[in-house]
Amino acid sequence: MIFWRWAGVLLATSGLNLFATEIVWPTSLDRTTIHSPLDYLQATASGRPESGGFGMVREDGHRFHEGVDIRATARDKNGEPTDLIYSALDGQVAYLNKQANGGYGKYIVLFHPQAELPVYTLYAHLASIDPSLKVGDSINRSKVIGVMGHTSIGTEAIPRERAHLHFEIGVRLSDNFNTWYATEPEYRGVPNPHGLWHGQNLAGFNPQIVLTSSRINLLSGLQNEPTALAVTIRTDHAPDFVKRHPSLVSGDAKKAAGWYVEFTWEGVPKKWLALPPQSLQLPQGRWSYVGLNYQLKDVLVQHKMITPDTKKAGETLIRQVSILLAGI
Repeated sequence: MIFWRWAGVLLATSGLNLFATEIVWPTSLDRTTIHSPLDYLQATASGRPESGGFGMVREDGHRFHEGVDIRATARDKNGEPTDLIYSALDGQVAYLNKQANGGYGKYIVLFHPQAELPVYTLYAHLASIDPSLKVGDSINRSKVIGVMGHTSIGTEAIPRERAHLHFEIGVRLSDNFNTWYATEPEYRGVPNPHGLWHGQNLAGFNPQIVLTSSRINLLSGLQNEPTALAVTIRTDHAPDFVKRHPSLVSGDAKKAAGWYVEFTWEGVPKKWLALPPQSLQLPQGRWSYVGLNYQLKDVLVQHKMITPDTKKAGETLIRQVSILLAGI
């Protein structure tokens, strides 16, 4: 249900942009044949189409899916998909994971610094990756970067009948992610082969912002998402996220003693207001959860951004803020 609702919000705002990034569909599926998400979503074993969409669509609304799953349209004689995977935007190769050593399987991350909002796109569960690609390569939209597959080392294998492209778009939270990872009890003794492009360091928003249009202003798309909650942070040193995304910042960052930060329900920090040393909004401790959009209360509880009583930050919000403040 969340997928359809948020898709509608983004579709409604996408036509308002004067400056836009060119987008191409990331698979061989003919975009002109698409009339609704039902025309491209790959359902999970549940068989429910929305389970391939974005949001709280897994495990009866209790697990967040950070991308969309685009189904296969062509197969070889063995039933393996042959759909080509394309770069959706102009950008550069940020990361190549050529081994099926995690839930994403073989995957590619592209970074798009020239977009109105610098974002990454992620292409997962690939059967193969173009061997000519190297990290740092400049890459044009519509370039073939791999072949669709069903690679994954997760709780359960993806059968070839449900092969798909898992596609994400979003922002990287921190350049100091490895510092956070090394101190987390959950990951103690567990290597991180993906570095800064580990899934926990990636905050995705609804890919409908890309998939429903051939041109979109990504900055406006994020800014037009409703604010779900806010936190205040006390720090004399700006998180690297602030330096990487100045278009999301207001106030005098050079004189800031802290920040008022608005988040979307997904956990993307969408707006940063610099707080001067005399601001009464500065928290007593390192940070504090201070505001809530009650219209989004239920999905915030589901996503564990807040506790069920709405009085405290949930584990997802705690993780997001902790990663943003890593290394400070």
